Amino acid sequence: MARVNLERRAEIGLAKRSRTRAAILEAARACYAAPKAAPVTVDAVMQAAGLAKGTFYVHFADLGALEAALGETLTEELDRRLQPARLAADHPLTRLATALTVLLRDLARSPAQARLVARAATEIPDVANAMQAHLRQDLADAHAADLLAVSSVELAARIVTAISRQAAQDLAEGRIVDTALPDIVRAILRAIGCTPREAARHAEAATRHAAAHGAPFSRRIP
Repeated sequence: MARVNLERRAEIGLAKRSRTRAAILEAARACYAAPKAAPVTVDAVMQAAGLAKGTFYVHFADLGALEAALGETLTEELDRRLQPARLAADHPLTRLATALTVLLRDLARSPAQARLVARAATEIPDVANAMQAHLRQDLADAHAADLLAVSSVELAARIVTAISRQAAQDLAEGRIVDTALPDIVRAILRAIGCTPREAARHAEAATRHAAAHGAPFSRRIP
């Protein structure tokens, strides 16, 4: 009788489990990026994955656990994409403008990615919190240097987030094109207190930083 290689069998089982978990996460991405927004449920995700519903609970305790895992993945991707260009800038408002420029350019290249990010930022708390972490740091630095015209970092963050989220939704639905992105960045800077000249200066510097770190976004959804 042939000996059963238990170690090899365990490796195969782990690999299969990993592939199945990845397929579920990919299906969740597709659900969030769908052109027609529908409730993201366990049933919807598993139908998109082509797997039995019971398989879901082998990998995730509930929908919240799936969203947390997806949020972590998206956050890591955004950080890898935004941080090199953002940290190349010395001025806090140039850092902010650079992050916005890189993000909006990426979303303009892929409407599906824009839908994914816009919806995840609204519906998955971990994504929204992570996206605001660096934003708040840049705004706090700007506030400390008396560069903001608004009363608090919290208010400034809300303004930036609201305009950025609307821009992402407009890009996803084709209501604006990439040539409008510098105008959006300048508008955000104006909204938190920059003069027209200052907003133009930071936006132009952001364009240079973004161009210097212009690798395509790490993930694409057709």
